[in-house]
Amino acid sequence: MGKFSSQEIESQYNLIKKLLEEPEKYIDAINAIKKDIAYMPIELRRKLEEENIILWMKRIQIHNDP
Repeated sequence: MGKFSSQEIESQYNLIKKLLEEPEKYIDAINAIKKDIAYMPIELRRKLEEENIILWMKRIQIHNDP
């Protein structure tokens, strides 16, 4: 796996934080990210872990009821 620039890491980090501001609206994207946490660049995963964002993402349980 190639190395990611700090700009790419920051961009991904900001996107994840933005999605988590409205979890009901972005539930599909959040669920996809939750499944791919193991494949995230280490730098991004560490940054998310520092702010307990990964733990918070794992706790999100939103169901799209019709």
